[in-house]
Amino acid sequence: MAGVRQIKIIGLTLLVICLVFILHRTGSNAASLVHAQASDQLPHKQATNAGGSAPPSKPNNLVEDFAGSNNDDKVDEAINREISKDRENDLPAKPQNGGPSSNEQSEVSEEFDPAAELIKIRALSPMTIFSKSYCPFSKALKALMSTTYTITPEPNIVELDKHEHGAQLQDYLAEKSGRRTVPNVLVGTSFESRGGNDDFQAFHQEGELIKKLKEWGAGRLEVIKNDTPSNA
Repeated sequence: MAGVRQIKIIGLTLLVICLVFILHRTGSNAASLVHAQASDQLPHKQATNAGGSAPPSKPNNLVEDFAGSNNDDKVDEAINREISKDRENDLPAKPQNGGPSSNEQSEVSEEFDPAAELIKIRALSPMTIFSKSYCPFSKALKALMSTTYTITPEPNIVELDKHEHGAQLQDYLAEKSGRRTVPNVLVGTSFESRGGNDDFQAFHQEGELIKKLKEWGAGRLEVIKNDTPSNA
């Protein structure tokens, strides 16, 4: 009996020794693996910590090529193409479908409207004299109206040669008033021409000018001859 017990004790002792050996080998292998992984990651962590961030991405190949191209024609051509693309991207987008550009749209929106301009001019006074500053007939009529007569409100004088759109306005006046030449006088609410210098000089000689102006003005004009007392 004593021999059997000793054999069991020896067997258990050997089993324990084997288990301890196996556990020791397993632990050593695990420690070696952890150490190896830590060793692989350490350089990457050091590089990251030293720079404060991940290593920068590789710069643009064209920049590197440009720095070391040594006047390589192919590389230079590629760089020039990239620069051209950047310039094209900086340019304003062209309108699609052949539509007008912003400048063309602005010109269209600001296109001169002679009808609206004429209405605006006529609203300034019941009597309007369309003139040209260098025209002798215009000068004669303006002198007659300003020196021989006092007209209230004063006639609005428009010098077509100094107007920004004088030619267009004169064309529209010819169509609307029936008279193209200057001076051209409009009185009252009508757009019909009341005549030019010859007509008004004749009205003056015949003593009909005051009567006609008051008639055309429909009570909106006060006309007095300067060499005649106002109560005459």
